[in-house]
Amino acid sequence: MGRDGGHGGGIATLAPMPAPARTSDATGSEPVTTATPARDRRRRDTVLLVFALLALAAVLRIPTFSNQVFNSDEAYLATQAEVLQGGGRLYVDTTDRKPPIVPYLYTAVFAVTGTHDLGPVRVVALLAQVATALLLAAEARRRFRWRHAAWLAGVLYLLAATAFRPPDSQAANFEVFMLPVMTAAFVLAVRERTAWSGVALAVATLTKQTAAVALLPLAFLAWQRRRARGLLTLALSFALPIVAVALAFGFDRFMFWVFTGNGGYLDASGIWSYVAALGARQTGWFLFGEAALVLLLVPAVRRWRDDVDLWLWLASGFVAVFTGLRFFPHYYLQLLPPLVLLGVGGLTMVPVRARNWVAVGAVVVACATCGYFVRSAFTDGNTRDSQVAIDVGRYLGAHVAPSQHVLVWGQAPEAYWTSDRTPATRFATTGFVTGTSGGRPPWRVGVQYAVPGAWDDFMHDLAAHPPALIANMSSANQRQGSHYPPSKYPRFADYLRRGGWHVVDTVDGVQILAPRASAGNAAGNAS
Repeated sequence: MGRDGGHGGGIATLAPMPAPARTSDATGSEPVTTATPARDRRRRDTVLLVFALLALAAVLRIPTFSNQVFNSDEAYLATQAEVLQGGGRLYVDTTDRKPPIVPYLYTAVFAVTGTHDLGPVRVVALLAQVATALLLAAEARRRFRWRHAAWLAGVLYLLAATAFRPPDSQAANFEVFMLPVMTAAFVLAVRERTAWSGVALAVATLTKQTAAVALLPLAFLAWQRRRARGLLTLALSFALPIVAVALAFGFDRFMFWVFTGNGGYLDASGIWSYVAALGARQTGWFLFGEAALVLLLVPAVRRWRDDVDLWLWLASGFVAVFTGLRFFPHYYLQLLPPLVLLGVGGLTMVPVRARNWVAVGAVVVACATCGYFVRSAFTDGNTRDSQVAIDVGRYLGAHVAPSQHVLVWGQAPEAYWTSDRTPATRFATTGFVTGTSGGRPPWRVGVQYAVPGAWDDFMHDLAAHPPALIANMSSANQRQGSHYPPSKYPRFADYLRRGGWHVVDTVDGVQILAPRASAGNAAGNAS
């Protein structure tokens, strides 16, 4: 056993439960097993913990119950879900550089609720956060054998997961749905369920690719228990579900959009000073938001031999954060599960007399940093660019028939989602063809940064589904918009010229274009 009730080498076995009391029934012929008081108390504590974490998560995520757009990723996923709900095919009629689970999760929620509002999806996201907190609480209770460990782990996780800017903490994004399954994979691995651990990690990877880096701690645990046989079991149980899903979607198409087609997205050549400054800034905000957990790492170092698996998990999370050098704040969410467990472990190294006070202090600090960010979620509305996109979407919805398609030239999936009209191409943003993307300077655009083959797909889709109207977001006063005007892209400029596309209206500075046949009619195809 490790110090203070820890476990050696990252493994702990549960102490044997007391034998349940056995009594006889009225006839005395058949013994009856009754639950022990300790088991009843533990069951009550678990139920209380579940409801307490649900209540805390609901309070922290009150802003998400609105239909406000916190993050363009939500609008992109909602647009994809609308296409899928209409019979479209993922990676054919709608696509992104992401695995399939979250788009279909959005689709399922829309189908069940009968609405395309984001509120119900965010309720599912809340439940996902609570599930992660409960899994961490279970592991903390097993690993540290401190009576407050489970409560502290669950509470600290929910506070830590909210200590980000609202677009990263309040949105129903990929990481939120990935984390409970990835955490379950680790919990299963610690409990020597290697095959199920691999399957769980495969599901997490099919939610967000970066979950795959957690193979590092899982491989360590598998090798520790069963050496090469354990590694083989883990590898097969992880790979087979992913291969099966790839075959279902079309192997080449799936692999390109989920894995191999991300080469350009990961490229940071020529902008090293920009990404270094961005990384320093975003990491600084992360350290501020998670100050309580970061400080608890100091005493946690003293028990590193007991928690090698947790340190490997944390290290793998840093690999995920730094991959692509884009440093989106929500990428840092992947660090939280191991960081929370290490923080609780650090508290077990504090002298018993001071431990409860230090725990209270950690929660107070976490509440303070969390509150700093939650406040802005209540007071800040949509960003200027997001509001412009919403206004454009309302215009398109009012002036285009439901059976027709529209094209939004720009990074504004909110326009598609608000309009409730089908995109003319498989891309809910034109960054795939313009090279525009987050985490990169606004001037780093051009056909040389487009996804390979995307221009062929884009032009094919325009021919197959001619848009009734085009919203040229690059004409508005946006941070990046002025860097990707249609004139900079010969194939699209030629398409506009041949079709006689011309400005028929403007919405918040965004040009609304109609083809030659619609001259004199701003609506062109009014509903």
